[in-house]
Amino acid sequence: MKKLYEQVYAHYPPEYMESLPMFRNPDGSAESVVAAHSLIPQAMLHFMSGFGVLINPRLPLSRRQHEMIATLVSALNSCVY
Repeated sequence: MKKLYEQVYAHYPPEYMESLPMFRNPDGSAESVVAAHSLIPQAMLHFMSGFGVLINPRLPLSRRQHEMIATLVSALNSCVY
């Protein structure tokens, strides 16, 4: 499973690798939307790798815009992520 996570995260920009302090648990761990997809490893690999490509900093949207879109979609879907 570790190799699968490494494959997924290889597509993510460096600034997405660090969890924000407000989302860290008291023990220092953090919840992960990627981990939520881990029950179907091949789906996680393809879906989350695709997401990593879509948030590439060379594309026209900023991280702030990505976060706004994700927040709106999560709110519309009544999702905590």
